[in-house]
Amino acid sequence: MVPVPVTRPPRTLPVVDTGTRESALCTIANVGTALESLREVRKHVRGDHKRRLDEVAVILRVVALDAQAAYAITDDEARAFIRDCRSR
Repeated sequence: MVPVPVTRPPRTLPVVDTGTRESALCTIANVGTALESLREVRKHVRGDHKRRLDEVAVILRVVALDAQAAYAITDDEARAFIRDCRSR
């Protein structure tokens, strides 16, 4: 029997305007959450599925780095924003 993965309750986040620094920070935070989920899923799959999940992870990282570069967001700012989001 496969153990049930641990899930978090959905969070209500504030509405953010698109194309702003705050939306880029939200994108980075969402990518971080998605990567955590992919790591958990990756533990339970084999073969070609792992390779496909790795490809998705690379694409997500590119999206986060592009958002970070577009708005000159430092790693420390991104980490602080993610910590703030998780504490809500």
